[in-house]
Amino acid sequence: MNRHELKTWPKYFAAVRSGKKRFEIRRNDREFAVGDVLVLREFDPEADAYTGQVEERQITFLLSEEDYGVIHGFVAIGFGEVPHADAPLDGALTAEQLAHWHETTASNAALRAQDARRVAQSYAAPNTGRPAMPVAADRHNAVAAAAETEAAFHAAAAQIVRGR
Repeated sequence: MNRHELKTWPKYFAAVRSGKKRFEIRRNDREFAVGDVLVLREFDPEADAYTGQVEERQITFLLSEEDYGVIHGFVAIGFGEVPHADAPLDGALTAEQLAHWHETTASNAALRAQDARRVAQSYAAPNTGRPAMPVAADRHNAVAAAAETEAAFHAAAAQIVRGR
């Protein structure tokens, strides 16, 4: 299994994060294979910088130029969630495993919120000599607020599962 880091523009990244987009069309220059993991990194072309937002998806299906008219040299990649290594094979979770999952998800959401706030601040008061970009700052603050809400939800869920 290989990991492939891919630059992803904001509107496509948002569609992947929301679950609306479950595929990629890419140049087949990396020997993609079913089971590999895509590390999608949000890239803002206007700022010519990564935003710090990351999503991971596992390749579940591939169509190449030999299949159904995909352009030569490209591949259509179907993907889904990356399975957790600690998930039991029979699908049964203990309360402790579920609480741990909620805590991990809360921690990841809190980190996304931190990253988004940092990026928002850079747009609000850039020290790069470029003008402030309040629209971009507002967008990243909205991402941070959503991630903070998600973190609070999962932290509370972990406490409920543990009976606290």
